[in-house]
Amino acid sequence: MGRAVDLGVLTVIRDMGLKEPYSGSINLVSGEIAEDLTYYYAVSEQTPSSVALGVLMNKDNTVRESGGYMIQLMPDASEEVITMLEERLKNIEPVTTMYTKGHTPESMLEYILDGFDLEITEKIPARFHCGCSKERVRKALAAIGKKELESLIEEGKPVEMNCHFCNSDYSFEAEELIEIKNSLK
Repeated sequence: MGRAVDLGVLTVIRDMGLKEPYSGSINLVSGEIAEDLTYYYAVSEQTPSSVALGVLMNKDNTVRESGGYMIQLMPDASEEVITMLEERLKNIEPVTTMYTKGHTPESMLEYILDGFDLEITEKIPARFHCGCSKERVRKALAAIGKKELESLIEEGKPVEMNCHFCNSDYSFEAEELIEIKNSLK
């Protein structure tokens, strides 16, 4: 049976330090972020994965705790390991339940991967980071070419650019646009 309404598209963009970021997209299958990410990894990257997420809210509608886990199989995983992991994941409590019981990210992994050789080799604090800068945006402006830059300069207004990842705004006055145009060959 088909859906009457399309749920939309999930696009994953990863900056792997190459010239252009990697981008992959799939149609949403459920509207639940964890389920759609699991589907994305299976279909787009052919990587069997289990993704679970949860959010605990306070009575004043603020977030008390949020997080989750993503477990991916290595390419050489044995059938025995796959079967063990599938059985284990069938009986795992929701992330919100684990948080309610006082689990940390590490203890959550220890609980989920009980019976496996889990070794936590590094802890990295989660943080939002965007690599944008005025210099990177300047290079993007240079890429549009002299003719387009001349057109922007003739308008005489500052050019406003916005980073769609972190929502930072960058403004370039006519003098800066002239410098960018003059730096082109």
